[in-house]
Parts: sequence; C-alpha cells; structure tokens
Amino acid sequence: MLNAILGIIVLTVVLAATFGLINWARRAAEGDKAANMGLYLLFGIPGALLTVAGSALLLNGKEGGWLALGLGLGLGLPLIRPFRKGLAQLTPMDPTSPIDFSGLAIMLSVFAFLVYSLTDAGGGEAAVPELSTSATISSLIINFLAFAGLAYIAVGYRNYRNGAEATERLGLRTPTLLEVGIGLGAVAPAFIFSMIGSLLTSVFQPDAVDRLTETIDNMTTGVQNPFGALLLGLCTGIGEEILFRGAIQPRFGILFTTLFWTALHTQYELTWVIVGLVLMGIMLGLMRKYYGTTAAIITHAVYNALVVLLQMAIS
Repeated sequence: MLNAILGIIVLTVVLAATFGLINWARRAAEGDKAANMGLYLLFGIPGALLTVAGSALLLNGKEGGWLALGLGLGLGLPLIRPFRKGLAQLTPMDPTSPIDFSGLAIMLSVFAFLVYSLTDAGGGEAAVPELSTSATISSLIINFLAFAGLAYIAVGYRNYRNGAEATERLGLRTPTLLEVGIGLGAVAPAFIFSMIGSLLTSVFQPDAVDRLTETIDNMTTGVQNPFGALLLGLCTGIGEEILFRGAIQPRFGILFTTLFWTALHTQYELTWVIVGLVLMGIMLGLMRKYYGTTAAIITHAVYNALVVLLQMAIS
C-alpha cells in the first residue's frame, strides 16, 4: 500500500513537471527569448557538469563514468544546432523547435540511463523480485497512468491542444475491421520475433536463460490468472503504445522510438532477447505509421496477455 501511495506521489510530480516543461517550451517556441535561454541553461548546465564529471571518472578509472558521461551528452547534444539538423535528416523532428529539442534532451538522457542499466544488469539472481498480486496490479495501473499521462502532456494536452486534438495526434481512433484484423494477425509475427530472440539467447548465452526465466516469472506471478493476463495486456499494451508509437514516433521516427522502447525492457539484460524486441518494435512502428496506434495496441495487448496465459498453461 505504501509503495502504491509513493508511486502516485512520484507520478503526480513527474506529470506536473512535464506539463510545466512543455508550457515553458511552448512559450520559447512562440518567441519568448527569456524562455528559450532558460531552456538552454536548464539542460546545458547539468549537461556540461555531467560530461566533465563523467570524463574525469573515466580517466581515473572510477565507477559511474559512463553513466555520467551518457547523461551529460544526452542533455547537452540537443542544444547544438548542427546536431539537431543532422538528426532532422534522419527523423521527422523540427530542429528549430524548442519543444522538440527539450523532448530530445530528456529522452536521450533517459536512453543513456536505460542503456547503462542494460549493460550493468546481470548476476546470479533475478533482477526483479517476486511481487504479490496487489503489488503487481498497482504497479501495472500506475505505469499505465504514467505512460498515458506523459503521452498526452507530451503532445500538448491543455497547453496547445484540447483532448480531441491530442487524441488525434496520438493516432488513437476507433479501429476499422481491417485494423482489428491487422492487429490480431500481427500477434503471430510477434511470437516469431520473440522466439528468434529466445533461441539466439539459448544458443549464445545459455547461462542467462534460467536467470531471465526467473525474472519473468517473478514479474508475472501476481497476474497469472485470466483477469491478471487481461489487465497486464491492456495496461502495458495501451500505455506503451500511446507513449512510444503514439507520441514519440511521429517526431523522432521508427528507429529511434524502437531503440528507446527496447532499452526500456532492462529486465532482459543485454541478451539476444533484445533482437526479438527490436524486430517487434519495428513491426509495431510500421503498424502505427500505416494503420494507426490502435492497431499496434491490439497486437501488443493480445501478445502480452497470451504470454501470461501460456506461462499459466505450462507451469
């Protein structure tokens, strides 16, 4: 119960801070020079300090150097106009938009942290402890609210878009029969991609298989029932797709979004399972591009629910 309350408090603070940052960036985009300079200071000062600190730690062989350097570069690089222009050649982002470069700075720094977590994960014990049913359900709901809330705020909800406009920007709509069929049909390739990653891991990293299996079992212990499987599928499928494919992809492209989404799954460590996730992420990105976010949600939600149901069947 205490963890759930703390999670709600943290979620509220994060959403409020994100809303404030989007409002700040909007004013900068409208020509407010003070707001624009403030954004450069907000990201530039910690970016420079972390870059220097990370470089010093690496030169002295101290721990944490790569993490500090990654965070510093993530915050600082988007402030450099040639970097933004180069990235704009590969993605749909607007290199002149304070909203875009602010979002990029946050995402690159978070990406650096996630990549560091992936490379630093591992060991003899499962990375995720076994969770009770109530803890798992509350965690799923809070994560869903976090992803959905961040997605709507990121596309300007209550800043420069109303609810209907934000929903349209996120690619959410009532699916047609074709989109439902595409969403359900893509579940089979999703399982194939997952099996490719699992097979490669069992061949090239057999020592990691038992550890990963234990981690996934611990993560889903509290929801290994039909209702739990449905809840997990809906919360993860809707939440992740709204944020990544709905909000992020139209601004930063399929490849970056896929890598960012893949890095989020630190529970899989730096194993060949990542290959399956990348393939699945690209497929979901293409579905979002051609059939809308809702089709990708159907695939993601059904796939995750079936994974839990299959775990129940073989356990």
